[in-house]
Amino acid sequence: MAMSFVIGIDGGGTRSRAIAVSLEGDLLGEVSGGPLNYNTTSAGTFSESLGAILQQFSDVHGLDSAAEQTVIGTASLFTSLDPGEAAKVCGGLLPADRLTVVGDVVTALYGATLGAPGLLVVSGTGSIAAAMDGQGQCHTTGGLGPAIGGDPGSARWIANEVLLHASAESCNGTRPIGLTALICRYFDIAEFQQLIPEMYSGVELAERLAGLSQFVAASELNGEPFWLNILQRAGVGLAKLCVPLLAELDSANWPGVVHVTGSVLANSEPVRESFEAELTAKAKRSLSVESPALSAAKGAALMALKKMAPTKVDEVAARLAKRES
Repeated sequence: MAMSFVIGIDGGGTRSRAIAVSLEGDLLGEVSGGPLNYNTTSAGTFSESLGAILQQFSDVHGLDSAAEQTVIGTASLFTSLDPGEAAKVCGGLLPADRLTVVGDVVTALYGATLGAPGLLVVSGTGSIAAAMDGQGQCHTTGGLGPAIGGDPGSARWIANEVLLHASAESCNGTRPIGLTALICRYFDIAEFQQLIPEMYSGVELAERLAGLSQFVAASELNGEPFWLNILQRAGVGLAKLCVPLLAELDSANWPGVVHVTGSVLANSEPVRESFEAELTAKAKRSLSVESPALSAAKGAALMALKKMAPTKVDEVAARLAKRES
C-alpha cells in the first residue's frame, strides 16, 4: 500500500526547497531545485523546475505515488492562485484538486507562527511584513521590490542610502572620500562618476546593490556615523512596515512574538535593536523578537497537511520544530 504524504515547496527566484511529510508527521525527504517565481520564471522553466523536484522525491526517496496535497509558496505572489491557474502554471504536473499555489510570504508566515496569530518580518534583498489574524488570514505590507522604493530596511534600500550619502558627501564623486573609493572597488570602476552607466546597463541590479550593503558592513567603514545612521533608519523603516498589521492581530491571543528572518535582521545588530525599540514603542507593549519556528518549506507542508488531516497539524508542527531545533 502506497504511503500517503504531502509536499511543501518554498519557491525562490533562483533556487527552491521542498519537503515531503507523511500524514503521521514523519519527514520523508528534502530536495532542492530550480526557480519557481510566479512573475519572473517562464512557464516552461517553472514546470521544468517543479518536475525535477517531484522526480527527485521519486528517485531519491522512493515516493513514486502522487502527494495527497502539494502547497507551493512562490516568490512575487501575495495571494493564492485559483485552482485552474495554479494547475496551468505548474504545467499540469499536479491535479488542481491536490495543488495550492500561494505567495512565499504566506508559507513563511505559517512556518513562523505554526498557523497561530502572529507577525513575521523578512528583510533580505527586499523586505516584507506579514501578519496572521485570528481567522487564519494573511495580511502583508511591503514587498513591492526595487522598482517602487527598494523596500524599506532591505539590503537594497540600505545600499541605495549608501550611494545617496556618497554622492552628497563627495559632490557626486568630484571630491574623493573613503566611501566613494569603497564603492568603486565593489563595482570595479575607476571613478565614482562611472557608477551611473554601470547601474543602468547592468543586470540583476537589485542583487548587486544588496551585495554592496554587505560589502560596506565588512569594510573598515563599519561603525562610521553615516553607516550607523543608515542602519538605525533601516530598523525604523522595518518597524513602520509592521504598524498597519498590528490592528489585524487579536492582542488577546497574540503573545507579542515577532518572528524575523533575512540577512539584514539576522546579521545586523544595530538594525535589529532599532527595529525592536521602534516597534515596541508603536505597539505600546513588550515584544519578543525570535526566529521563525519552522522554515517556509515546512510551513508549506503544514498548510498541505491541514487540508488532509487538520487535527494532526499541531502535533506534526511540534515534531518538526523539535527536529529543527
